[in-house]
Amino acid sequence: MSAFDVIDGQALADWLALACAAAGGASIGIVDADGRLLAGRGAEGPDRRAEGIRLDGREVGTLVAAEPVSAELVAVLARSVELVLNGARDQAERARVGNELAIGRRIQRSLLPRSFPEVDGWTFAAHYEPAREIGGDLYDVFRLRGDAGRIGILIADVTGKGIPAALLMADVRALLHAAADNADGPADALGRVNRILVDERATSLFVTAALIAIDVETGAARYASAGHEAPLLVRADGRIERVDAAGPILGAFGDASFAEERTVIAPGDALLFYTDGLTEARDPGRRFYGEEPVLATLGAVSGRSAAAIRDALVADVLAFRGAAEPFDDLTLLVAERRPSGAASTA
Repeated sequence: MSAFDVIDGQALADWLALACAAAGGASIGIVDADGRLLAGRGAEGPDRRAEGIRLDGREVGTLVAAEPVSAELVAVLARSVELVLNGARDQAERARVGNELAIGRRIQRSLLPRSFPEVDGWTFAAHYEPAREIGGDLYDVFRLRGDAGRIGILIADVTGKGIPAALLMADVRALLHAAADNADGPADALGRVNRILVDERATSLFVTAALIAIDVETGAARYASAGHEAPLLVRADGRIERVDAAGPILGAFGDASFAEERTVIAPGDALLFYTDGLTEARDPGRRFYGEEPVLATLGAVSGRSAAAIRDALVADVLAFRGAAEPFDDLTLLVAERRPSGAASTA
């Protein structure tokens, strides 16, 4: 592939034709290292002038012209072609990156649930706002296979961006679903997925993840983390507890072990999962949102539905961010236990 392939061929031919006309009808063209004509008109003979065309320090062609074109004009024309090449390449690169981001966003969107399972006595609500690049965030609520009385809740974040991050997240989502269905608990599930990523996946990307299994009748919950932000458990009376468990990021260490913690989600309690795009949101002055506003908002809306909690958090962080560009994807998921028979979705 020639460096000139990024330029519209007709546009380059028209430009060279104008240069020929301005030079009194002289032959002006561009040839490759073997003398093959790439554009314009060949200029043969002893009076030919030539000037190399360079891109990133490498000669990619030669501009040739016959008299009466001066050597000075040939040099100016060659430098002009270099500018055109750089501009065309930059435009092609921008188009390539834009296409990659669009594909990555479609992959990422396809991983997010369009609706949540209907679970008597529970409401779920989520918010996902992508930044300009693909961050690889994921959240999900799903019934655990073979046990209609238990659900799994998952949130994860790939450390990279672009299509590689989106593809890895698609893989991790499937692996975590399968592991959660067959493992002894969330810690065992994370361990299984980690071993697969380390032993079988050739990637330099890593994943943070939080996984919880909940008995929907009793509220008994088992939780494990792979380097992810600890979920926050908001009690009906406004108290806030951090549901944390030790564990490294997925895909980094083959012999990693994951701790498992237990808690009970009582009627009126809510559980907030989020990625670092929430606490690391920035205002126009580049200040971080932080965790304190999250805790304050949660305390003010305790006992309300998942959708109300989500809306309050999103409204507060967006007001803080103002006109600033998003620093990272903003992702959060709320699960709230309602009295038995209450609406199950929000």
